[in-house]
Amino acid sequence: MNWNEAEELMMTARNRNKGKPIGNNTRLYFTENTLTGDDFYTIHLHGNEIMRIFRDRIVPFDGGWRTVTTKARLNEHLPRGFYVFQKNWDWYLKVLSEDENKPFVYDFSDVYYIHNERGVMLCKTHPNYPKMYGDDDE
Repeated sequence: MNWNEAEELMMTARNRNKGKPIGNNTRLYFTENTLTGDDFYTIHLHGNEIMRIFRDRIVPFDGGWRTVTTKARLNEHLPRGFYVFQKNWDWYLKVLSEDENKPFVYDFSDVYYIHNERGVMLCKTHPNYPKMYGDDDE
């Protein structure tokens, strides 16, 4: 799901404050960020946030629950070519490339966001790393 799709869905909501049901136990909400002006939509599963949708990027979360259902909802709403899978109890984000024999696979915990044009931004390659984790040594 991207910003435009989320915006279209939210326009059909009966009450924007209560969110828009988009699946079983899954709701779409709009969050107005008055501090930065960077408004976003969120997808919640059982009340836990599993995705933020900004105009230029998507931020996936596990909501604290790495379940089959969480993974299914993420895969349902991630952009085409991205999906979450599990191997040996660990979660990964797979990005299909044009050469399907060489997909990119990232540790799900290291995915900071998926940019609409530039692809995956990892936490360890983000310009504010490690400050984003509260490391004050720099």
